[in-house]
Amino acid sequence: MSYRCRFIAIFVLMLFLCTGRVTASTKITFSADKLQGTGSSGKTSTKLIGNAKVTVDTLTINGEAIELYGKDYRYIKASGVVNGSDSEKGFSFSASSLLYDREKEIALFIGSAKVEDLKNKVKTAAERIEYNQKNETILLQIAVTLTSKDISCDSLFALYYRNSSLLELTGKPVVKKGKDEFKAARISVNLDTEDIRLEGKVAGTVTDAEKDEENAEAAQPINEEAAPEKKDSGDVHE
Repeated sequence: MSYRCRFIAIFVLMLFLCTGRVTASTKITFSADKLQGTGSSGKTSTKLIGNAKVTVDTLTINGEAIELYGKDYRYIKASGVVNGSDSEKGFSFSASSLLYDREKEIALFIGSAKVEDLKNKVKTAAERIEYNQKNETILLQIAVTLTSKDISCDSLFALYYRNSSLLELTGKPVVKKGKDEFKAARISVNLDTEDIRLEGKVAGTVTDAEKDEENAEAAQPINEEAAPEKKDSGDVHE
C-alpha cells in the first residue's frame, strides 16, 4: 500500500473514532499530491495541495487546494478551478473558490460560479452563489443567469427554490420565453408551469405565433416538382 493510500485510510479511521456528533455518521475521504496538517487543541487543520479531492458521503469536491478545518473538520475550503457534484442531492458545481459548512449544510461558491440542478434540469450562474442544502434554496448574486426548458433569465439577484421550482428575480430582471421578452422591477417564475408574474414597472415584447406561422408559409419556396417543366434553350430550333 502506497504512503498516499495509507494516509487516506488512517485519516478516515481517525474521523470515525472522533466523538463529535457530525463525524459519528459522516465519512470523509481525500487525496492530493501534498498534505500539510496541524493538530493543536481546537485548531485542527488539514490542507491538501495539488489535484486535491475530498468526498463527504455523496458530495465530491475537486480543487487545486482544499483545506479541512474547525471542530470535527466542520469547514471545507477549496480554491483553484473548483468543481464537483452530489449524486444523492442531484447537483453539480464549479467556481473559483468554495466554502462549505458541513454542520449547517451551506455551500458558498465565489467567482464565475455555476450550479446545475440535475434533477430539475436548471442551470444557474453568478459571481456569488449560496446553496442551503437543508431548505433547498439557492441565492444568486451579481451577473445572474438561469436557464430552464424554453426560459432564460438575467438579473442582479435571484432566489431559486428547488423543491417548488419557483424563481424570484430582482435587480433589472429580464425573462425570455421563446421569442417573448419581459422586464419588470420584480419577476417571479414557476419553472414547472412556465408561468411568469411581473411586478413594478413592466415592459416587454410578445410575438404573435399565428402570424409567424402565416409568414413562414408565405415565405416557403415553390415546389419544383409541381412547377411546369422549362425547356432547355439549347434544344430549341427554328
